[in-house]
Amino acid sequence: MGIKIEKIKKVFIVTLTVLIAMLVIYALYANKSRFYNPETVKYSQITIDETNDINDVISAYSDKNNKDKFISEVKKVNNLSNLSNESVYGKTLYIPVIKN
Repeated sequence: MGIKIEKIKKVFIVTLTVLIAMLVIYALYANKSRFYNPETVKYSQITIDETNDINDVISAYSDKNNKDKFISEVKKVNNLSNLSNESVYGKTLYIPVIKN
């Protein structure tokens, strides 16, 4: 009787260990964007005027993968609520240089 209980305990522990390992791997995979997220390396200054359009600046300094992060970083650093040509015309903005 004691041997059967020990075998059941071992099977239960192994099953529980495998289940927990799978949950940890799933949690890491689900949050991989937090580990491999592009980071801001430095900031550059650019003045928005008739030669520089904000949309041209966005397309030059970002790509389709980090465009949303770029726009939110520009708004946050420059304390802007709206990022349009009318709202930033004539201003010098800090632009993040993002490294993938």
